[in-house]
Amino acid sequence: MTRDALDHVRPDHVRLDYARLTDTTWRILNATPGRRAELLDTLPPAERAVVAEGTSGPGFDMEQARRRKTVANVLNVSFPVTFFAYYGRTGAEGLHTFLDSEFWQRRPAQPGSVFPPAATASAAFAGYLRASDWIARQEDWVGEAFAFEDAHLFGGATTDAYRDCAGRPRLVAGAWTAEATFDVPAYGRLLRERGTVDPWPEALLLVKRRPAPLAVISLPAGERVRRVRLTGDTVAALRWLWDTGAHMPEGAAGTPAYVRAVGAGLVDGAAR
Repeated sequence: MTRDALDHVRPDHVRLDYARLTDTTWRILNATPGRRAELLDTLPPAERAVVAEGTSGPGFDMEQARRRKTVANVLNVSFPVTFFAYYGRTGAEGLHTFLDSEFWQRRPAQPGSVFPPAATASAAFAGYLRASDWIARQEDWVGEAFAFEDAHLFGGATTDAYRDCAGRPRLVAGAWTAEATFDVPAYGRLLRERGTVDPWPEALLLVKRRPAPLAVISLPAGERVRRVRLTGDTVAALRWLWDTGAHMPEGAAGTPAYVRAVGAGLVDGAAR
């Protein structure tokens, strides 16, 4: 709704706070009906009438549904297991709660990008889950999946702690690791496949996880990030490279797993 349109519907003696109108309209675009009523109640009567008129009707409902679906599609790619569990258990209400949060509302703008920018949308969702208690109220595997997906996308360098460990091999500078006791990406693919034929809450119950140790090491490569997957026994054999609490076994630097890690460019050259 433009300012000219707002001026057209208000009496001449009523002054409207256009910044508040705009902010409330955007919040309602991401709100459930109950939350919409709460937001409208916070406005003075004249502003309430303007926003209520501009945020009702089939056109507004279609736009709200379109945005919700678009955001869900992005998050289902960024967090294939976590978002599937979140939406499968909270539905549209949970998605609207996230979209009404400060993490979504105050995310950085990216002029010229297609809505919603994947990077800022994913960062907002991760921040929202870190700050909420939703993960803590789920089964351990949901928390493990989120920790893996969060670290995979946003994990920081894990090598600095080794700078004072003279002679101890370490990952190359800037590398970070996401680790889980099951193959989180593979499980996400199974969930999406099952979710095409069964409701998501049922898919979460029907699709089982199998123990399969996985570590994905991310290495900066110019403007891109190179990913190296480690599976099975190799994860335990090399964990001491990135886990500051893991003991370096005697002779570990001579094992086949370590030699392959060096060949793959995972180990700091000064520590080989």
